[in-house]
Amino acid sequence: MKLKLFLCSLTALLFTSNVISQNNVIKEGTVSYISAQMVYVKFENTEGIEIGDSLFINKNKSYSPKLIVKFLSSISASCEKIDDSDFKRGDKLYAFIKKNDESTVLQDSTTIESKLNQQVVIQDQNLESSPTNTSDIFLSGNYFNGRYSIQSYSNISNYKGENDYQSWRHSLRIDYENIGYTNLSFYAYSIFNYRTTEWSSVTKNYFNALRIYDLHLKYEFNSDHQIWIGRFLNPRISNLSTVDGLLLESNFNIFSVGVVAGTRPDWGDFTFNSKLIECGVYLFRSDSLANGFIENTISLFQQTNNSRTDRRFIYFQHSNNAIRNFNLFASSEVDLYKRESGVEKNQFNLTSAFLSATYYPAREFSLNVSYDARKNVIYYETLKSLTDSVLENETRQGFRVRTTFKPFKYFGASLFAGYRFRKSDVKPSRNFGASIYYSFIPLIESGINISYNKLISNYVDGDVYSVYMSKSLTQFNSDISIGYRKTAYKFPLSQNSFDENALLIDYNLMLFKQLNFSVSYEGAFENRRTTSRFLVGITTRF
Repeated sequence: MKLKLFLCSLTALLFTSNVISQNNVIKEGTVSYISAQMVYVKFENTEGIEIGDSLFINKNKSYSPKLIVKFLSSISASCEKIDDSDFKRGDKLYAFIKKNDESTVLQDSTTIESKLNQQVVIQDQNLESSPTNTSDIFLSGNYFNGRYSIQSYSNISNYKGENDYQSWRHSLRIDYENIGYTNLSFYAYSIFNYRTTEWSSVTKNYFNALRIYDLHLKYEFNSDHQIWIGRFLNPRISNLSTVDGLLLESNFNIFSVGVVAGTRPDWGDFTFNSKLIECGVYLFRSDSLANGFIENTISLFQQTNNSRTDRRFIYFQHSNNAIRNFNLFASSEVDLYKRESGVEKNQFNLTSAFLSATYYPAREFSLNVSYDARKNVIYYETLKSLTDSVLENETRQGFRVRTTFKPFKYFGASLFAGYRFRKSDVKPSRNFGASIYYSFIPLIESGINISYNKLISNYVDGDVYSVYMSKSLTQFNSDISIGYRKTAYKFPLSQNSFDENALLIDYNLMLFKQLNFSVSYEGAFENRRTTSRFLVGITTRF
């Protein structure tokens, strides 16, 4: 239930990056595999990308750095996350390449404008608009992009009473824009995830396993007016999560105004629930400043359950890169409604605040600092038991600092630290660590990454050590990595401990340009228990 609360109030914790300058071109890649430590991104080729470079996502007309390249092959980059962002297969990331650093950048790295729906102004007059990425198919002028993946996860243990299991995960994403030369577009994204032992429950109600996050039509009357109908996620109101209903948006010069009316998905199985009506408005403004921009969004929403107020709140989001090599993102939620002892009241209560700042004066160095404060979100009708039990709505606060630097060719390092606390904690939670890498070991032509993570909190005091080696098997159009992880936890409250050694193997094979195969193994070895985990996946594009 806490997870569902969190998802429903999730804020778009994204910070903005610099726009494309006349000295840069863009190379597009796609997430092909995700391991416990690394995110693998496939490119047509990786020429112009270097170890230590950042890879960016594009969200709400803004580029945000999310990954740091640790290892490189001719077609793939193995990357480490900059923050806690989640990735899934098929997500697109972008590398910025300076023209004077790369003489053989292929045209596929310069075709982002047509694929991003005019999300950013491309200033380079040499960029071509014709698509060259074979994974994106243009049918008679229509832009169609489909991805389907199937994954099998198996957990096998020698320990008596251990619940061995196998689970399957299917995911489907479809983007079909400007259908038949019209202004109509269709979008869909869903996941079907279940354990084999729970199949009987799934057959009774397929929505116990099926989650449809996006299934909507968009019609653009012109460049300034559009309507969305169906189930959708909108980046300008991403804190609202999934909406079943209608969205109208109109642009007036530098302002955009949106109106949303519909319902929230059911708490239990994520299906349509006519009782959970919600509605609201948002105002978005974008300003250009020199080579950067400033964006602000403010929204007001009312959520109900059986026609009674469940929650009423304001959401504010700000992002800018007006200062050269500096990105700033800030967001907050303010609750406007309160019910105490059955009496309804208007209030002004700060529920959450988030701030993230990134400074990257050179390719060799970057620094990110973030602050996060969040209170429990209360839904007065949907979660009455929680409302009755909350005597004090505590604030969780956290700080994170991360820096990366690359002083020499093939060598780089990163440092990070985090701090989180709330009143009820006996002591705050702290974690810190570091990683170093060397991307080109002579003779074996492989890369190595060594990392350490320390965690201290109320209930655990632990250390995690890991080492990974990665190699590109160019002749087989694949990549392989092998790693070792040592985990040592102590639990002060129970005087127990946890000591584990793990072997990690990842293999990724591009069978065809539109078909990818991957397999991952994790063997965890304790004193008496051995656990093997296998993840096998196939992803195809159509």
